[in-house]
Amino acid sequence: MAGSAIATNPELIAQDLGYERSYDNSIDAVASRDHVAEFLFASSQLMISISRLAEEQIYWASPHLRWVELHDSHATGSSIMPQKKNPDIAELSRGKAGTIMGLLSGFMATQKALPTAYNRDLFEDKSALLHAIHTLELVLPAMAGSIRTMQINEDVMKEQATMAHSLATDIADMLALSGVPFREAHEIVGETVSYCDKHALELTELTSEHLSEVDSRITLELIEALDVRKSLDKRTGKGSTKPSRVVEQAEALRDYLDSPSATLTPLKGRALAPSQNS
Repeated sequence: MAGSAIATNPELIAQDLGYERSYDNSIDAVASRDHVAEFLFASSQLMISISRLAEEQIYWASPHLRWVELHDSHATGSSIMPQKKNPDIAELSRGKAGTIMGLLSGFMATQKALPTAYNRDLFEDKSALLHAIHTLELVLPAMAGSIRTMQINEDVMKEQATMAHSLATDIADMLALSGVPFREAHEIVGETVSYCDKHALELTELTSEHLSEVDSRITLELIEALDVRKSLDKRTGKGSTKPSRVVEQAEALRDYLDSPSATLTPLKGRALAPSQNS
């Protein structure tokens, strides 16, 4: 803690022990647990992202959406309802996120009133650190397997893509491009959506007679131009949801993960190479 009067060359000792360098301050060397707290924070942030993905997987697999179907190897049956498939991996992973966040807050609280030296309280870092590592070793491969093996129900997703007036913004965009101020276009489309809800109609089911009751500036041609793929293709900016742009993002991430420096170089700011895929 105070430095040694005998072993006066910590750089040489660090080299002999295989460390990259020696400590900068002897008290800090024995008292600081910043690296443990930082690891627990990184683990908590990772588990928050995993938890959000797990929540979406649960939602996607729900009976009223059916966007995905979980593989039997990564789900269980219900003890009461024989027809039910439980997204256990996702639910357990979502729960583990709270556990990891608790380890971070608990260890931060352990350090908050310690004097600047070694204290036996710091022995708690082993429990928190090892618990976090053990949890990540369970959750990451389990969630990876659950995502890898789930079936994507494209037909169901395409069928539901236009529900809930999802293309309403496209009408406002088309009106704005035709010269209608967007503020007015926004109001016009809002009234149109209200009309649809009142009469239990989808936007694509509107006829000329319906439109005449709402606003003459919305024409049947605008309604007939509504198309999910065309809507996506209009989102051409970098990082957008246009399919070719999504492919670019996926390829950039794969290249990053495959690179030797993936653990050292952050993805943020890396240039995205143009994709050759549509």
